[in-house]
Amino acid sequence: MEKSNSLLIVDDDVSNLIELTHILQTEYKIHTSKDGKTAIEMAKKSMPDLILLDIIMPNMNGFEVLAEIKKNELIKDIPVIFITGISEGENESAGLSIGAVDYIRKPFDSMVVKLRVRHQIQIINLKRKLVYAAHSAEAASQAKSVFLANMSHEIRTPMNAILGVTEILIQYKTLPAEIEEGLNKIYSSCDLLLGIINDILDFSKVEAGKLDIIPNQYKVASMINDSIQLNMMRINLKPIEFELQIDENLPAELLGDDLRIKQILNNLLSNAFKYTDSGKIILTVGFEPQPSRKGEGSPLETLSDDKNIILILSVSDTGCGLTQDQMNKMFEEYSRFNNEKKAGIEGTGLGLAITQRLVNLMSGCLQADSEPNKGSVFTVRLPQQKVNDEILGKDVTENLKQFRVNYMMRRKREHIARDPMPYGSVLIIDDVETNIYVAVGLLKLYKLQIETAMSGKEAIDLIKSGKVYDIIFMDHMMPEMDGIEAVRQIRDFGYKSPIVALTANAVIGQTDLFLKNGFDEFISKPIDIRQLNYVLIKFVRDKQTLEVIEAARKQNVNKVFDTPHIDSMLLESFIRDANKALIWLGECCSTDAQKNGFKDEKELQKFTIAVHGMKSSLWNINENGLAELADKLEMDGKEIAKNFNKEASKEKSLELINKSAPDFIDKLHKLLDKLEIKRLEYEKNLLYAEDDTEDLCRKLKEIQKRAAEYDRKGVLDVIAEIKKYSKETKETLDKIVEFILHSEFEEAEKIAASREAELSL
Repeated sequence: MEKSNSLLIVDDDVSNLIELTHILQTEYKIHTSKDGKTAIEMAKKSMPDLILLDIIMPNMNGFEVLAEIKKNELIKDIPVIFITGISEGENESAGLSIGAVDYIRKPFDSMVVKLRVRHQIQIINLKRKLVYAAHSAEAASQAKSVFLANMSHEIRTPMNAILGVTEILIQYKTLPAEIEEGLNKIYSSCDLLLGIINDILDFSKVEAGKLDIIPNQYKVASMINDSIQLNMMRINLKPIEFELQIDENLPAELLGDDLRIKQILNNLLSNAFKYTDSGKIILTVGFEPQPSRKGEGSPLETLSDDKNIILILSVSDTGCGLTQDQMNKMFEEYSRFNNEKKAGIEGTGLGLAITQRLVNLMSGCLQADSEPNKGSVFTVRLPQQKVNDEILGKDVTENLKQFRVNYMMRRKREHIARDPMPYGSVLIIDDVETNIYVAVGLLKLYKLQIETAMSGKEAIDLIKSGKVYDIIFMDHMMPEMDGIEAVRQIRDFGYKSPIVALTANAVIGQTDLFLKNGFDEFISKPIDIRQLNYVLIKFVRDKQTLEVIEAARKQNVNKVFDTPHIDSMLLESFIRDANKALIWLGECCSTDAQKNGFKDEKELQKFTIAVHGMKSSLWNINENGLAELADKLEMDGKEIAKNFNKEASKEKSLELINKSAPDFIDKLHKLLDKLEIKRLEYEKNLLYAEDDTEDLCRKLKEIQKRAAEYDRKGVLDVIAEIKKYSKETKETLDKIVEFILHSEFEEAEKIAASREAELSL
């Protein structure tokens, strides 16, 4: 029988070693030593499960040996049983006090020896099983979190285009009713799917213990206002009255985690709106004094009792209500009720489970009262700290209530009524052109001044040149330099204006990660138009005077939004993205790489990012088969990166470079050839006109001037003004656009100058 546990027996008397070995060798693998110094070295080498250590030995006694064992990081946790003929209780207590787990007395009783050793070995084995189970559970949790994070990103990337383009199309004023209805259904379905993804990710984050409560100073009025703005859209066309009640004596500033409080409010309000068809929903915000919680595990360590309060948030509704049995189960994961009545209700049933866990993390409590067919009341009580003695006051509370009234008065349809903001300027940074197209399309609805960049380096150059924007929207996952590094460098220049993360990476901890690294807000892709609207109002509109805002609104009256032809623009964007990716893939799969694999991890990362970007673009144009192949290449790249320097990974990288990647590159070339034919067919159907030579030369000079100033937006604006052109001029303008989109301003300037010279002859 194989012996799974080992013992080290230390005694200067050989007869004792022989006797103990004889008693224990049938059950355990035995190592022996006759002195303390040798025993310590042997323990380091053999790592026994248990040490039997004599006390009385020459040179180094058992107490001294145990003291040395406890100092050594490698062997300090190995349990020790003392062997002794000493009967005094004083020596026994001394041994136990320095770390011995038991005593075996001489002369040896074989049964007692076996039982005492067996008892300690059972404890050791049980501990190991528990540690293994804990590690396995943690590994499973991490694997689940990684899977959910990856799935989130993969789903969000194509959905960004679906939701974005749908939102742009809905803005047409002359859509047939059935088309508008269909677009609304597409949008609602995608929005529902995103809600489900967000719920699962939030719950995973709490479950994995990755969610930290981070207290910071926040303005109470801002927290309330933000929560209301993000939820008022949920009323839709229901006959619901929404009432806001606020204690005007509430402190104006508090110390707590306002991000989590907003998440709690969002969950409670969204539940109320979902399960209430008519009647009233009331949000009540108040407070009461709270004794110090110092030493009770609260994340807030208070300074004095008079600074402690309990923030009370209550949401009541006149919805369908719950029975007592349903109340007992409502905080369980994935619990939903009244399914026979509410079959169309969106969500996973995770909202209340997440809310309860967030409240518990903040040492608060959540109380629920409900009655079937009459409604529900959810009350949250959270310990917070006052920052100063300032209170909200009557004026602020009335303004918050008035916002609600004004909102309800101007709500005429489901979609957000956007304020025109021609006074605002934004910069969008994304390495995938189709993502830029979607973001620009959504932001154009606000009449903003928009500039774009396709890399972090390009954005840094714009900031270095002195450019300042109301908002910079920064993608995260980009080649060469990711968004976090780009923002770090931009902030190092002293740039203070808002930067908003705009990314599909809605993974565990990402929101906190961005906020800790120089970003002011976080918007996940697909872009939530409510979040986008909120960010634009906060950082652009609300910085203006009322006179400026009203003037912009009046100027916008009766103007019809005009959107370019989406199919042709997506096609051209894809062709540019694909050609760029093919250059990268060609560099990564060079002749040297075909022999030796990727030269370094940076080259592998470059390959992975290239296929990742193409996957998104391929999904955007419905080339799903090729998108799946790109997805497999990306997964293979990530797998190789985990064990880059191992032989198995080298073999995998060679297979990737010599077999899988060439197949993808070949198919991508064939697709581009097919799309080029489509583009040519589209060109044939264009109605060209004679060039207005004088006007065109003037505009080409302006293009040269703007290109020399590295003014991307300026060049594109001038090109947009050219309405009549010949085929030759169209080809020139297309080349200029391509150079500009890739920041090759000098080439664009040369092309414009060359065409101007031709026309001037």
